[in-house]
Amino acid sequence: MELTACKQCGTVVGMPEHLSPSQYRCPYCNALLHRRGQAFTDIIIMAVTTLLLFVPLTFLPVLSLNIMGIRSSATLFEALWQLYADGYHIIAVLSILTGLLIPVLMMVLLLLILVPIRLGYRPKTVALYYRIYDHMKEWGMAEVYLISIMVAIIKLSKMATLHVGLGLFVFVFFFLTFYITTVWFNPDDIWDEDAVAE
Repeated sequence: MELTACKQCGTVVGMPEHLSPSQYRCPYCNALLHRRGQAFTDIIIMAVTTLLLFVPLTFLPVLSLNIMGIRSSATLFEALWQLYADGYHIIAVLSILTGLLIPVLMMVLLLLILVPIRLGYRPKTVALYYRIYDHMKEWGMAEVYLISIMVAIIKLSKMATLHVGLGLFVFVFFFLTFYITTVWFNPDDIWDEDAVAE
């Protein structure tokens, strides 16, 4: 039995070392004590999908504007570069880091953690990669970036003829696969032999 304290009621509960159910709850207050994450193979597939979606995201136009017959379009990186060129250096750098680069780095770190484990060995760097991943989790805010794009679309639609580009749909799928991957991943499963075997 492994002893753990319930975060809700503070009761010390003995949990079996090899948990057969997908989750284990406190017998006193029913708070969730342990949750089995999705199978490593599924998480790896979703992480790879997120990285693959990042490729077209870099060059597909997100929006096209038509103002008095003049049409212009921009990718996410072009828009961020224009923001930087206009003097909003900190905002541009933070946007590209939190909205795009950190989510991509998080997916790379997940692959560096899970692929070796899924192949049957656990490198010494797993703990280091996970610590970096855990710190980055607080900074990966692709959803904030997506909301800001939606707000921009609503505001710009009142001033010009607006055409939504394929890049926006790719970014939506990029965010969804990123979000699903992070929700599916349970760090406790890294050290759980039953989870590794799945």
